[in-house]
Amino acid sequence: MINKFYGFDEKPFSLTPDPDFFFFSKDHIDALEHLIYGISEGEGFLLLAGGIGTGKTTLSRVLINKLGDAIVHSLILNPFQEFKDLLKNILWDLGVIPEGTTRNQLINQLNGYLLNEVSIKGKTALIIIDEAQNLSVEALEQLRVLSNIETDKEKLFQILLLGQEELVQKLELQELRQLNQRITIRFYLSPLKKNEIEAYLNFRIRKGNPKRKIAFSKLAVKEIYRFSKGVPRLINMI
Repeated sequence: MINKFYGFDEKPFSLTPDPDFFFFSKDHIDALEHLIYGISEGEGFLLLAGGIGTGKTTLSRVLINKLGDAIVHSLILNPFQEFKDLLKNILWDLGVIPEGTTRNQLINQLNGYLLNEVSIKGKTALIIIDEAQNLSVEALEQLRVLSNIETDKEKLFQILLLGQEELVQKLELQELRQLNQRITIRFYLSPLKKNEIEAYLNFRIRKGNPKRKIAFSKLAVKEIYRFSKGVPRLINMI
């Protein structure tokens, strides 16, 4: 009904993580540049943290699109699973049918695929784990061990952890100190600044329909910021 009334081709304030509607604030641009740099340098672990609704998941989609054919990737959206199931889902995402029944067999299958299908073609494999604060300590430690898959000269894949503030706190645990030391690229994504709200609103409306002219009053923009504190998801809900 809203689309029909305002003449939008697409809902401008949808809650889905659509990279076409991604607003490049200064903070989001900096985050993307950090991640692209870390991947280009072959860093093993990367961390993107931030509050709920700040755009971490959407930014990961933008990153995938930006890297294009240079990478193969796995996007894990459900961290509530045993490590063996995690390995199976990574293989499925990479287009490999899991054949092993044990953790070691699955790791060997992943290793063989990365060596024979990815590295040899000069590509990079990227594993993105969303809501990573919900991974168990054991699963995080297993990921560290898994990251030891490498040749004499390079890592065969990289892992990007997306998570809330709790992930940063969890990584400070004594039992995860080795993993924490391996995360060389870190970025904390902040909400939009007060002076970015109007630009965000106008950008989303133009994406919904470039020909549609809808203006928010200064008071409306101020109220939207007051309620949302600059969190994109909350702005969209409002």
